[in-house]
Amino acid sequence: MSSQKVLFESARFFKVWQYTVSHRRLLLRSSRERPPNTRIDLHFGAVSFVLLYPFYDGLRIRHPDSEELEMVAQLSGDVPSGAHVYLIEGSRPSFIISGRMQWHEDEGGTSDPSWFGHMLGTP
Repeated sequence: MSSQKVLFESARFFKVWQYTVSHRRLLLRSSRERPPNTRIDLHFGAVSFVLLYPFYDGLRIRHPDSEELEMVAQLSGDVPSGAHVYLIEGSRPSFIISGRMQWHEDEGGTSDPSWFGHMLGTP
């Protein structure tokens, strides 16, 4: 495992909740369906590349080390200037190239809009 600083870590179950092509926004969500009785949204804006699975049973997000960054570049092409690379470790490793990652925990319901605002295609 890399010595890179962990940016976010949770043992909870997360789903790829929504991605909007026009605004290049991605939302991963751990809903209130399972304990604890809160919802966690992970928001990524200005998404330029994703290699994701539909769900994660626990995850750890961090920046890649230099060797991992080379692997990401081989799969995605050049990383855009100013973009961040986020590795998602867990039972299914993957990555996201985007703007800054943000997260928020609240008591919102499954159909409630994210704290990060309405995303096209959601109720």
